[in-house]
Amino acid sequence: MRLVRFAVAVSLGLAFAVPVSAAQKLEGPFDFEVIKVMDGDTFRARVTIWLGQTVDVKIRLKGVDTPEMKGKCAAEIKLAREAKSFAAKWLRQDGLRLIQIHNGTYAGRVLGTVQKANASGPANTLSAALLAQGLAKPYRGRRATWCGQS
Repeated sequence: MRLVRFAVAVSLGLAFAVPVSAAQKLEGPFDFEVIKVMDGDTFRARVTIWLGQTVDVKIRLKGVDTPEMKGKCAAEIKLAREAKSFAAKWLRQDGLRLIQIHNGTYAGRVLGTVQKANASGPANTLSAALLAQGLAKPYRGRRATWCGQS
């Protein structure tokens, strides 16, 4: 009898499940706490999704590419360290929020924008700040070149 109830409950749960599409986007804003900065454009955060519920997720900044920590040349690695340090410092500000979230290319990672809550204009995002400092390049579907080319 318990097995039948379990099977019915599972069937009902599957019947009402909402499919997740790669095209879905959550506008936010969402509060978050930084757990770890991986590099200039990726960090792990604990995001409050609703009513005190949180999810730990890796977030990649939308629209920018920063140098890789395991870069192809000494100049890229140096710039990667600078970008990571800059991002870590920027993310320590109060009043930040996560907006425009959608699925990333890799499982377990989302794309999003980190924005100052009480500021306006293009310079109020971490992505814009990294670009302004020369620590990122616009992401155009493939990684930027940091060794020997601009």
